[in-house]
Amino acid sequence: MQLTYLGTAAAEGLPAVFCNCPVCRQAARLGGRNIRTRSQSLVNRDLLIDLPPDTYLHKLQNGLDLSAVKYLFVTHWHMDHFYPQELTVRGSYYSHGMVSPELEIYCAAETRAQFEKVSWEANPETLSALHFHILRAFQPVRAGEYTVTPLPANHMHELESNGKPHPYFYLIEAEGRRLLYAHDTGLFLPEVWDFLKERGPIHLVSLDGTSGLRECGPKAGHMGLPDNIRVREKLLEMGVCDGDTKFILNHFSHNGGMVYDEYAPLAAEKGFAVSYDGMAVEV
Repeated sequence: MQLTYLGTAAAEGLPAVFCNCPVCRQAARLGGRNIRTRSQSLVNRDLLIDLPPDTYLHKLQNGLDLSAVKYLFVTHWHMDHFYPQELTVRGSYYSHGMVSPELEIYCAAETRAQFEKVSWEANPETLSALHFHILRAFQPVRAGEYTVTPLPANHMHELESNGKPHPYFYLIEAEGRRLLYAHDTGLFLPEVWDFLKERGPIHLVSLDGTSGLRECGPKAGHMGLPDNIRVREKLLEMGVCDGDTKFILNHFSHNGGMVYDEYAPLAAEKGFAVSYDGMAVEV
């Protein structure tokens, strides 16, 4: 498999849309890998993870044919991960000569409900080509050559405290390789650790790096480098990862306090690569 990071920022982008903090000003001045759009990734050319407002920009920047995407997995319905209006212009007279006219969408029921709020903008032909599949934690689904298991994220505590399901992150398996894509989550929940014990080897682990060098702990919805180190050490200790596993940090905020040029060498000292928009890596 190939994983391409199309966007690598948190909700506000980096530099953030309306911000003039030192980090945002520095990112804008330096440019290059220090500029980050909202988080989205592509597996090979047909499995898309999340649908942020920057999807169209990602198409242009990377020369993508997004009509070739057959499977869309959405982590959760926060705006920076799911901008449902984009789907209302997929197909019909908006999109000609599509490689894959049908799109299989995998998500939680709450995410589907966000699309229902805007589906009145889509015509019947468009709607008929969008096929939603409601996920359940730890229940794998088959999407073409991929087996994808949704794992409950430690993220949206305001919903979880009211008995709502957790958002998801994903274990993706294909071609004898395994990718753990774990963003918008704090330290893993106990039941996730229990599940992962039997799921090695994992060849690439992509972890939430929103908080920079700051430790978040078990009650936070994101991670910083001390939390990333704890996750990496436990995965290695459990034997589901080894010295050949690639560990990459992704999903960055200006609140993390550093731009790419500053953070990448610090993370490398701890065994992590740092993602940037357009970065492609073999799993």
